[in-house]
Parts: sequence; structure tokens; C-alpha cells
Amino acid sequence: MAVTTTWNVMTAGNLGEYITRMAIRQYESRLFFAKIGKNKQLPIGDNTYSFPTVDESVAMGTLTEGTTPSEGSFSLTNVTVTLGQYGGFVKLSDILLTDAPVEVITEAAVEAGRQAAEKADAVIQDAIDGGSNVIYGGDATARANVDSSDTIASANIAKAVNLLKANDAPTYDGGYYITVMHPHVFHDLQQESGTGTYIDLHKYDTPEALFSGEAGAMWGTRFLVSSNVQFYADGGATTTDVYPTYVVGKDAFGVVMSGGLQTFVKWLGEGDDPLNQIATVGAKVRLGAAILKQAGIYRIETASSLGANS
Repeated sequence: MAVTTTWNVMTAGNLGEYITRMAIRQYESRLFFAKIGKNKQLPIGDNTYSFPTVDESVAMGTLTEGTTPSEGSFSLTNVTVTLGQYGGFVKLSDILLTDAPVEVITEAAVEAGRQAAEKADAVIQDAIDGGSNVIYGGDATARANVDSSDTIASANIAKAVNLLKANDAPTYDGGYYITVMHPHVFHDLQQESGTGTYIDLHKYDTPEALFSGEAGAMWGTRFLVSSNVQFYADGGATTTDVYPTYVVGKDAFGVVMSGGLQTFVKWLGEGDDPLNQIATVGAKVRLGAAILKQAGIYRIETASSLGANS
């Protein structure tokens, strides 16, 4: 994803390029939801983007010799994504910058890249969290009655994968679906034992095909484990934290970016800084997301043994 940077003469050239690379490396390594969506760049001059999605396909029937069959139907619905802009910055004092200005600015840029990635993933998760297909852990039948015993099981993953298959949800390259889960949930999955449970990363047949940040596979889905996954604090029974796990087919949701990450470093004396006391480092990103195929996303809601449980 593209990065643009604003520098002045004090940070131009190789130093500016180095700090930019550090920011983008952190940004891209921390993106999880963004990397598995159907990604588009917003055309210049627009604020919305429309994804065409198929409503109905051509109907197939038995043909009678010499008789033209009834026509089928084929229609599209445009799913429109409106982008929002998100950003932030920090101030660095002249005293702080005195001894190691490059290191301080680099660390600030890396932190800005991390926070931008987490915000981007949060925006995308908010969009896909409205999906209508939900599986609950244990004996729970709704988020409000998920209790501490309703942790994730391999059977939940298998159910979501097979429901996606039944919906003809397309897979990613290699024939896999993608599952994104919080580390607290992944911990519980790792504790299972027996046939058909978690397959360790080292048991892959094709380790070179792994996604960045991938942690394992089972039942035809690969796992991305990310602390970016937002959970519902106190959302279950007696203030149990409830964690969503997303099992996703290819092109189930769309992500639209406008120009990628932008980072900004302004040196002492720029802007309203008459005594050259303040430098600033910041970043911003403009994006939007939407579900394109409800049948291509299942959300598993569970507790975790590492979460907050009353």
C-alpha cells in the first residue's frame, strides 16, 4: 500500500527515506483485515467507491428440442463504500531531541505507523462486524449468554468452514479460507488435544505460501492471529469478555484506500513554534470498508480463558 511523506530540508534525502521505510514496514506488518479484503484504490476526485455484487445468476433448466427456454435473470447491486480519514500526531520537544534526534523521530514514526494500521483494521472490523452469520461457542445461543466456559473449539472452526463451502464461498489461493482471531482465542485453540485439532505451523506442506502473520491451519482455513481484533468487553454473561473470530472467504468484503498511509515530520520552528521548541511526527490514512457477500463471512463468538471473566 502506497505511502507518501512530507519532509523539510532538515529531514530530506536518505534520512527521510529511511524513516519512511520504518513507518511503512510497521504499518504493513500490523495490517491483518486489510490484507485479506478485496482491495481497491479510490479514484482521484471521488469520496465513494461502488463494488458491483451479483444478486442472481442465469437459471439452468432442461431444454426441449426446438424450443427456446425461458430466460433466466442476472442482476447486480452496487455496494457503496464511503471513506473516512483517520490520523494523529505527537509533539517532540527540543530537549527530547537534543541527544538522539534521529532515533527519537524514527521511533515516533514507527509508532505512528503501528497506530495507523491498528486504526485501519478497526475501521474494517467495524464494517464486517455487522455480518449476519454468527456461531456461538459452547452452549451459548447469543452473545449476552456467553460465559467463561464457552471457549472456542475446533468444531466451531469446522462448522464455519463447511458452512462457507455450502454457500459456495470462494477460497483464497491454495484452496484455503482465512480465519482472523485474537491471541487469547488462539491460546484456547492450542490447548485442545485429539484428532482433528490445531495443526502446528511446522506441519505445513507448503510453508513458503504462508501469509505474513500466519500462525497455523486446520479444517481448510489458515489462521491470522492479531491483537488488532476488537472484542466485546463485558459483552457476555456476568461481564464475560466476548471475542469474535472471523472465518472469511475470498472477496467477502471490500476495502477502499485513498493513497495509502501518509506520514509527516515537521522540524523545530515550523508552524506556530516561535522559539523552535516543538517538532511533530504524525500519520493519516483514508479508507472505508463494507461486506460484499454475507454468505462469505462467519463470525464465531466465544469467551477466552485468558480474557476477563467474572
